[in-house]
Amino acid sequence: MTITTITDKASGKIIPDLIKNLHQYLADDIAVINEVILQHLAVKEDLVKVIGNHITTSRGKRIRPILTILTAKMFGYKGMNDTYLAAAVELIHLATLLHDDVVDGSKMRRFLPTANVVWGNKASILVGDFLFSQSFKLIVATKSLQAMTILSKASAIICEGEISQLAKLEENRIITEDEYTQIINAKTAELFAASCEVGTIISVEGKEYSNIMRDFGAILGNIYQIADDSLDYFSNSSKVGKNIGDDFIEGKVTLPLILLHKKLMTKDQEKLITLIKSPLRTIDDFTWVCNKMAFLDIHQDIKQRLEKLKLEAFDYLQKIAIENESKYYLKLLLEFAINRSY
Repeated sequence: MTITTITDKASGKIIPDLIKNLHQYLADDIAVINEVILQHLAVKEDLVKVIGNHITTSRGKRIRPILTILTAKMFGYKGMNDTYLAAAVELIHLATLLHDDVVDGSKMRRFLPTANVVWGNKASILVGDFLFSQSFKLIVATKSLQAMTILSKASAIICEGEISQLAKLEENRIITEDEYTQIINAKTAELFAASCEVGTIISVEGKEYSNIMRDFGAILGNIYQIADDSLDYFSNSSKVGKNIGDDFIEGKVTLPLILLHKKLMTKDQEKLITLIKSPLRTIDDFTWVCNKMAFLDIHQDIKQRLEKLKLEAFDYLQKIAIENESKYYLKLLLEFAINRSY
């Protein structure tokens, strides 16, 4: 196994470049997934192809389909259904991104202008709907009713999560940590969980571990979303490929703001609530929030929560009496999710 490394800027240590190594390890599988996705974008309507190609150009990290492939490989699956299901998972994810960007009014994703900025909201919504339909064609091709059940349920839960987040946004208040957890469980963790679960059901050896891998995926999804929400306050756009501060400017309350509100003095709590209730928030407001977060060490609070979740997820993997390269990368994904800077 050839390991590609990078230098961590914070510590100066040489560390594995996990995503690059993962893509090398799964090169053949990812090539098939990409080809399958492109085939399902090859329709008569040019707008579908243009927008589809736009959102797949940077291709991102492919974390969700990688989870499906790694899980199936860990249990020794040999066949094509893992790549079909992985492609279906990615199409579901891409569809939700198109819809999310419209709802959020996002302008940049993965260092590119969002589809809604380039082609408008109507086109983005319709192409997102098309991607959902294509994902289910792929699931049907596997002839697995169980996979259809898992991924159709996940799609419904994701939509419920987005609706719940939108409803909370319109309430203009600081939501509770429990409410936040319910939202990210639905909008993010559910697809991570389903991505792992479908990787188990297609292999004989994996079926008995379906619940374990589902729970592992759900925790990883929580970690991933919390880390992503943290990047909005503790990173910069040159690293993450999207505008920093968008969540705050939109009035979207995520874990960093929730924890900040808990630790602020009463006067500053009132100011924060006023900012969230306001129809507009400025860069100066965002700077004030970031300074308060730095002073109260909110980033460290989040890291402690992520570390606790990582240990829970690791315990689930340890229940599986298998040691191979795929399981090794599943463990490393936990580290990447916690320490990601993009």
